[in-house]
Amino acid sequence: MGTKVYLSALGILLIVCLSIGFYFGYSHVFSPNADSVPDQGVAQTPQIPLAHASGPAQRR
Repeated sequence: MGTKVYLSALGILLIVCLSIGFYFGYSHVFSPNADSVPDQGVAQTPQIPLAHASGPAQRR
């Protein structure tokens, strides 16, 4: 009897943890403005200064 209660409690805890994880992981998918896409007309450039951009090392 104790084993069944223990396994049932573990199963319920698993379902609760999975539902919380699903909520935090996929809540942005089900939000009302989920189908909106950021403005594609604006170029998305990295905010890295040119001096720190990857490339061949410069000798001084």
